[in-house]
Amino acid sequence: MKTNKKTSNRSFMVMCILLAIYALVYFFNKNIFMKISDQFLKLLLQIFPFLIIVFVLMFLTNLWLKPDIIKKYLGENSGAKGMALASLAGILSVGSVYMWYPLIKDLKVNGMSNKLISVFIYNRAVKLHLLPLMVLYFGITFTIILTVLTIIFSFIIGEIVEVFS
Repeated sequence: MKTNKKTSNRSFMVMCILLAIYALVYFFNKNIFMKISDQFLKLLLQIFPFLIIVFVLMFLTNLWLKPDIIKKYLGENSGAKGMALASLAGILSVGSVYMWYPLIKDLKVNGMSNKLISVFIYNRAVKLHLLPLMVLYFGITFTIILTVLTIIFSFIIGEIVEVFS
C-alpha cells in the first residue's frame, strides 16, 4: 500500500502533539492523567476483541479476495450486483463503524469504488436486531417505509459520492 509522505508526517505530528498534551497533564494534574489513562485502557479493552476480528477479516480478505475479484464485485463496473452486495454487507455488519474503516480502506486499495463504500456505510443505519423494537414502538408500516427509503437513498448518496470523488 502506498502512503503519502505528507499524510504520514501529519499523523506523526498529531501523535507528538497528543503525547505532549498528555505529558503536560501528567505534570500539572496527576489525578486527571490517571482518570484519562483509566478511561483509555477501558476503551482499549472494550474495542480490542473487535480489532482482532477486523484484522482477521483483513487477513482473510487479503488471502482470498484478490484485486480482480474485488474489482469485479465491488469496483466501478460492478453495477447493480455490487450495489446489492454493498447494501447487504452494510445491513449485516455489526459493531462500531470505525472498526470497519481499516477493512474498508483495504478493500478500497484493492479496487472497491467510493460509491459502494458510501452505500455500505449508509446501510449500517439499518440494524436488523433493532427492527423488532422499531416495529413495537413505531409500527410495521413506518419501519418498512423507513428501511426501504434508507436503502434507496443509500444508492442515491452512492451516486452523488461517485460524481464528487
